[in-house]
This record gives sequence, C-alpha cells and structure tokens, in this order.
Amino acid sequence: MVDVLQFADGKFHCPVTLYPARGARYTLIVLPALGVSARHYGMLAQVLVGAGYNVLTTDWPGQSESLPRPSWTFNYGYRQLVEEFLPKLLSLAERHFGDTQPVLLGHSLGGHIATLYAAANPASRVRVVGVACGNIHYRHWSGLGKLLTPSVAILCNLLASVLGYLPGRRIGFGGHEARRLMRDWGRVAFSGNYRHLGLALAPAPSNRVNSLFIQIENDNFAPLASTRGLAELIQSEPHIEQLPSPRPPHENPHSAWLKAPQGVVACLKNWLGPLPA
Repeated sequence: MVDVLQFADGKFHCPVTLYPARGARYTLIVLPALGVSARHYGMLAQVLVGAGYNVLTTDWPGQSESLPRPSWTFNYGYRQLVEEFLPKLLSLAERHFGDTQPVLLGHSLGGHIATLYAAANPASRVRVVGVACGNIHYRHWSGLGKLLTPSVAILCNLLASVLGYLPGRRIGFGGHEARRLMRDWGRVAFSGNYRHLGLALAPAPSNRVNSLFIQIENDNFAPLASTRGLAELIQSEPHIEQLPSPRPPHENPHSAWLKAPQGVVACLKNWLGPLPA
C-alpha cells in the first residue's frame, strides 16, 4: 500500500510505502541514510512485519521515488525535516494505523533527524531507535580519522555551493542532495553541536522520549564515540547496544546490516518488550 506525503508547500511529493502487521501495537517509521533509497529497506520492513510491527518506509524529499530533485529552486535542511517532514509522516502513520505507538527507526542521517525531533519534542509519545548513526564531530574519531568528516564536509559544501545541490553519486557519497541539508550536516563536523539549526532543543535530563541506539562494530562511519555523542542529545545515560556486522568484513558495516537485519530487529524487539499473545 502506498500513500503520498506533500512537503515544503507541496513542492516535494514523497511516496510512503506501508506494511501492515496483524494486531500490531507499534508502527516503525524507517528514516533512511543519506543517499540510500527507501527500497533498500524492503528486507528490513519484511523482517519487522514478521516480528509483528507495522512499518512505513519513505525517501527523503527529492531522493529516488520522490520528486523534484533538489536544486537552486528546490532546497531544504535539517530544520524543515524536523519541523515539517516528520510531523507529517507521523500524522500519516496515525491515519493509517490508528493509535499504535510510533517508533522512529533512523539509519545514519535518519538517526540524526529522529534524535533531533525527540530533542525538540521532549514530551512526545514517540520512541527513537538509531542504527549506525552518530554525531559527526571530528573529535569522535581518532588519529587520521579526525580528518574524515571535516574533509568530506568541505568538499560537499563546495560542490553544493557551486552547483546548487550535491552530486553525491558522482563522488561516492550520498545522492542528489539539497545544499542546505549538506551545509547543516557539515557544520556539525566542526562544531559538534546543532545550534546552527535554530531549533529549541530540550536538555537531555528533562527529555522523556525513550530511545535506543545500536552501534555496528567496526563501523568507521559511526564509531561508538560518535553514537554516544548523538545519544547524549536526548539521554543523560545513553542506552547503546553494540552488534557485530552480520556480513563479511569486506562489506561496509554502516549499511551492510540491511542485507541481514535480523540481529537489529531482535535487539529492537527485546527493547520494546514482548508483543501481546
């Protein structure tokens, strides 16, 4: 089943695929990584449905099935995703799945946006699960790894400033990305905080949103220190689970888990608790 979400005054049309499960208490809203199409989360969705959860998957505005593509004319950033895109997605989930408990399941960039939503809405009834995600401040890496995110941020912002968007496919990082999104992403690499977004973020001790963060071992794109740095935005004492990559070592753990998501789903299911008989 497919519905459509309108974003940015109707400028972007974002198809949303819905996977219902019989008698589900929770609805998992899957928020993808940068440049990863929603269709790559199909296996994850099927395993989640098999575990008894409703699932929604969608692309970020202007990605894959969503149109138009970001450009000088069509642009957005983190704040618009937190303040408009996610509330509309949550409303769509409620419309289709009634009064089930919504869970934001964010992968990489999706984890950033889900965590920021929780920080901006500390009394929300949503739950947050972040997988292979983290605060990209350079200090969360060691040695030469400290150069990783700042150098990528500089390149991405330069290209986006010249072209009006990031041609991620050409450089092997992301997709056809909005320039404001990449600017927002890149500033965190240097500052380690999100103050530039202009969002009112509640202090972690006052946040009532339940959250779980799953770090994949040997994930150089989201090492443990990075995951902890993001989790601390909404948790004074972060709940972080580490899982081994379910795929061979030559496959990047950051996204390879999508090919065998059973371990992540089992971890999530244990955290959410048993389903009713």
